[in-house]
Formats: sequence, C-alpha cells, structure tokens
Amino acid sequence: EKTRYDTSLGLLTKKFIQLLSQSPDGVLDLNRAAEVLKVQKRRIYDITNVLEGIHLIKKKSKNNIQWMGCSLSEDGGMLAQRQGLTKEVTELTQEEKKLDELIQSCTLDLKLLTEDSENQRYPFCQNLKAAYVTYQDIRKISGLKDQTVIVVKAPPETRLEVPDPVEQSALIHLSSTQGPIEVYLCPEETD
Repeated sequence: EKTRYDTSLGLLTKKFIQLLSQSPDGVLDLNRAAEVLKVQKRRIYDITNVLEGIHLIKKKSKNNIQWMGCSLSEDGGMLAQRQGLTKEVTELTQEEKKLDELIQSCTLDLKLLTEDSENQRYPFCQNLKAAYVTYQDIRKISGLKDQTVIVVKAPPETRLEVPDPVEQSALIHLSSTQGPIEVYLCPEETD
C-alpha cells in the first residue's frame, strides 16, 4: 500500500519536472506523462495549471506543454550559475583583502618615511604642498627592497592608468593637462 507521501502532489510534481527535463526541447505530451507516471490525467492538469500560472510552462497544443523556465539540466541550471558566482565573490573578496593590506603597508611606509627624524632636515615649502625626498630616503622603505622603483613627479589631477597586471605588462599610462610629468628611475645604492 502506498503512503500519503508517495501519492502527494509535491512528489508527483518532482517526477513530472524530471520527466520534462528528459524531453527534447522541453516539450512534453501530457498523455505520455500520465502513462509514464501512472496517474490520472486530472493530476497532471493540477500540476500544469500551477506551472502555467507562474509562467514556467506554456501550452504548445492541446496535449503538449513546453518548459519556459530556466535550464533544467544540472550543468546549465541555476545551481551551477550560483556556485560560479559564489566562487567569483570569494575570489574578489580575497583580492580586495590583498589590496587593503597593500594600501595599509604603503600608508605605514609613507608615515614612517615622513616621521623619520633624518627626513626632517629637508625644508618644507611655505604652502605645505611639497617636501624634498632623496633616492636614499625612498630606498630605506623596506617594502621596496629588491624592487625596481620609479619616481613620478606630476602636477595635481594627473591621471594614472595601469593595464591588467595579468598580462605581465610593465606599462603604465600617465596623462596631465596641468603641466609636465617627470619620471625618474630610482637607482639602487651600491657600495
């Protein structure tokens, strides 16, 4: 004897959707569905009326319906799409964390550089918009050891663009409408 669950509309709907997912082009003959599922056609109509009401299926002809919802296959379905988006969000979160750590490190290095008593000997301009820094000052920054350092002296509002680093390109683009841009290679100290 079948249990109440075995004859429930919910279970029948799951079986109906599974049968629909196996049909070519998402088109299903309702007479065939009733035969395969071994239920009265009235039960099939109960399911199709609800699915049609929420626009997941449409009537193709008298006894044929067509699936209109998202892909029923696992590889192209919403689950796979959601998993892909979840992975992308995780990767972006990790990348954001790395960038935050780099910003924090650079901020600390610049703070140490400007607060260093050795650097206080360089005169500040009257308007406090500029200070003098030597190559040696820059090379003292621990994060720049064994790095190629390029110093850029540019007017305010200078635009800096860096192409996608994935391409392993060593290019940067600087542009300014406010004046000249000066670029210097900061040499490593040699004995």
